Amino acid sequence: MDEPTHLSPQQDRTWSLLVGVMTWLPAELDAHLERAAGVSHAEYQALRWLSASEDREVHMSGLATTANVTPSHLSRIVARLEKRHWITRSSDPDDARRTLARLTEAGAQLVDRVEPGYAREVRRLVFDRLDADRAEQLEGLTEAVLTPLRPDCVRALPPRTSG
Repeated sequence: MDEPTHLSPQQDRTWSLLVGVMTWLPAELDAHLERAAGVSHAEYQALRWLSASEDREVHMSGLATTANVTPSHLSRIVARLEKRHWITRSSDPDDARRTLARLTEAGAQLVDRVEPGYAREVRRLVFDRLDADRAEQLEGLTEAVLTPLRPDCVRALPPRTSG
């Protein structure tokens, strides 16, 4: 049987809704974070991942994966964050070919200050609109779509919890 050449009306509507979420949700979070801390969502994600990592330090390649940006984009992000003294970079003492990004104390303080408002915005924009079952469905659906695209990103997340 031939593969359809167009999305079905339901697929087209669902896809359009997903594209809308992918476009407008980050824009809303960018605006919030710009007001709260003068950073973009991508910059804040890099800071958050470093904050959550052991020793507040990760390889740049791992940070690019978890922050959902390309390595070249991450280099520009980290350069901006270095200028603000929130991140430092250094060669990995175990492998000089690799670069480590480390959250500074000032960067950790920024995350501690901004995180409550960020969490409040994410809850307001996403989770307050969903009951527990739909939130669990959203987790399952997004994991099902992301896993084949970027299994490394999914592996970097904490494990699923119930309830």
